Amino acid sequence: GRKNIIREAKVPDLKQLNIPAYNGVPLPNQFWPAEHPNNWLAILLPGLNYTHDMPLMYFTRRLLMQRGIDVLNLNPNTRSGSFQNATQEAQLAWLKADMISGLGVGLSQGNYQGVILAGKSIGTLSIAGALEQAEALLPTILLWITPLFKWEVVNQAAMQAEGPQLFLCGSADPTFVPKTLEKILAEKPLASAFIAPGANHNLECEGDVKEAFNGIFQGMAFMADFLDQAIPNPGHGRQ
Repeated sequence: GRKNIIREAKVPDLKQLNIPAYNGVPLPNQFWPAEHPNNWLAILLPGLNYTHDMPLMYFTRRLLMQRGIDVLNLNPNTRSGSFQNATQEAQLAWLKADMISGLGVGLSQGNYQGVILAGKSIGTLSIAGALEQAEALLPTILLWITPLFKWEVVNQAAMQAEGPQLFLCGSADPTFVPKTLEKILAEKPLASAFIAPGANHNLECEGDVKEAFNGIFQGMAFMADFLDQAIPNPGHGRQ
């Protein structure tokens, strides 16, 4: 019979961790321990109006957990008036502080041997802010989902990253800058990219149902192959 790529999801023991946020209140989060852990941790950051329950984030979490990776969903309060009215410099400091706080608490949940930072849109600013800290601690893999190339911090982080990194982009996304991605791919041999033809900032296209979501499905298949190549063969079992 045909091999199932996505197995039926088993509901894990979902936890909420005590993570202090930039503004002094607890940072909302969900910690998803993998059923068969391999001692890697992934930290996921959503978009501004794109939650962890929406397709790109949901399927990313599923692909990671299938591979034995614990997942920590962080939810910085980016829709608040205080964040929206802050300067760009203050917003970047906010996102960096939340991400580093989440990284520290997340890594305390196990004896991890590697970390994956995954972000969608504004979440890629969080990745950029925490990259140096993450790489100083553990081997680090980056998943840039519709990254904000127009923010220089994203481009700088991609050029500085030491480990594997994946870019998922839509060719019709106004935040997509082809020349920037071409430069990154030319200079970073561990970087890979999937560009969904005609897809918008959510990797969705105009057309019927199959066409509309084809970019998402193809992007997730590309991510699955990338993860299988990027993650070393670790020992199983929580340590």
